Amino acid sequence: MYKLLIVDDEEFEREGMAQLIDWGKYDIEMAGTAWNGVDALRKMEELRPDIILTDVKMPVMNGIELIRKVKEKYPDIEFAVISGYGEYEFTSQAMEEGVKHYILKPCDEEKVVEVIGKVKRDVDTRRAAARREKEYLSRVVPEARKQLFRNLLLDRETENGESLFRFQEEDVPRDVRLLVFRSRESFDGIEEFMLENMLEELLGNGQVRVFVITVVRNDGVLLISDTEPGKLIPIARRIGREFRRIRKEPIRTAVSPSGKLTDLAALYQQTEELFRIGEDLKGEVLLHYGMFDGRKQDVDLLVDFDIVGRTRDYAELLQSLQLTFLRLQKRGFSFSGKRGVMDWILRLLYGEGVEKEEEWIADESGQALMVSAARQIYRHCGEPESESKEMQRYRRILEEIYRHFQDQEFGLRYLATEILFMNEDYFGRFFQKMSGKKFTAFLQDARISAGEQLMRLEPDIMVCAVSEMLGYASDGQYFSKIFKKSTGMTPSEYRASIPFVKGRQ
Repeated sequence: MYKLLIVDDEEFEREGMAQLIDWGKYDIEMAGTAWNGVDALRKMEELRPDIILTDVKMPVMNGIELIRKVKEKYPDIEFAVISGYGEYEFTSQAMEEGVKHYILKPCDEEKVVEVIGKVKRDVDTRRAAARREKEYLSRVVPEARKQLFRNLLLDRETENGESLFRFQEEDVPRDVRLLVFRSRESFDGIEEFMLENMLEELLGNGQVRVFVITVVRNDGVLLISDTEPGKLIPIARRIGREFRRIRKEPIRTAVSPSGKLTDLAALYQQTEELFRIGEDLKGEVLLHYGMFDGRKQDVDLLVDFDIVGRTRDYAELLQSLQLTFLRLQKRGFSFSGKRGVMDWILRLLYGEGVEKEEEWIADESGQALMVSAARQIYRHCGEPESESKEMQRYRRILEEIYRHFQDQEFGLRYLATEILFMNEDYFGRFFQKMSGKKFTAFLQDARISAGEQLMRLEPDIMVCAVSEMLGYASDGQYFSKIFKKSTGMTPSEYRASIPFVKGRQ
């Protein structure tokens, strides 16, 4: 059925066409009539016609103006115009506005019905095109959104307005979270469909909104409204139960902290971190940072993750971990506490705890533990299997330096003859070749650098404590001497020069 509006200032013509033609016979509903363009516009919202048959020459607002205004607001409405002899200028203007059909006065039923029949075919063509577009969009747009979401998660999409606008169109709020379901095997299409259906059922109360879901490797990833983790636990429990029936294996779930659309890659990395640090928490239904807040804040404060886990310079890695251990020592951490921190670092980075080694189990100072952790980290971020024998020997020397970093009696002779069983001269030449520095200068620079950072990060530490922790006498005299020679300031002057930052610990 097609709805028709007739617009003509001549009542006889207007009402004659409206009442005398049996429009129902032609599958047309007479929606109404209007006597000029203004009257027609006033009735548009209520009548919503598919076709407008309008005279071109009318008072107040003529047919051409009516066509222009209707096309602006209702572009899908089709027109036919009525014109008299001598009104070709109006008819030509109508054609310029996209009107293809016109009727010359006087109008009889046969002419009117024939032209309206042609307009009906135009309406059918437009409707069919709209249906095809809708069907196409219903298939393509959801998949395109999923792909865009996947790219944003993997940081493959540039953070431009165009990319994010396609999410904003769905009225995505300012703050969002990621809810991630992880399996040992990738989700197939059926499982993804099942996950969507279960979520639709579970989230029917509207407390949690899901904007898009996609699969990344073994993860089903949902973009959801900012929701407290506690409200997501029943959802995680139900989905985990259902997937165990299908796969006969547990599915793990994590929810990211709250963030913005521009933070999606970072939020996804944080869920990855949660899966790593929560590896042993098999009984937990939903992993979230609230479970680890205190410990994570402590470790983030004590560890420079920009170096640890990223550098391929073994000396830099050892130096960074040494600083962490010195700060743990200053704060009174026991050996088990230090081991807990190392365990946490490795779980954050790789999802595995620190490996047990006999050499550090008996070393209560924790230095051997620190070296063992560095070795384990380096296996992940370096390429030890492809190293030359020289480089392997050099790394062994670096490990011994940091294992004895706090020993006052430690020096070149002791390291070469008592630990490495090497000739002193040969050792000196080899070390300088590999490091670019003489051994004594290397050790001194490493200790002074650690002292600088320790005083900067622990502003309440005593100079004598720093001296002793770096392998110098506890009175601090020699340490102060070489510190000033290296930096141009005594330790006390250096500490006084550091700007106090409120909240620095």
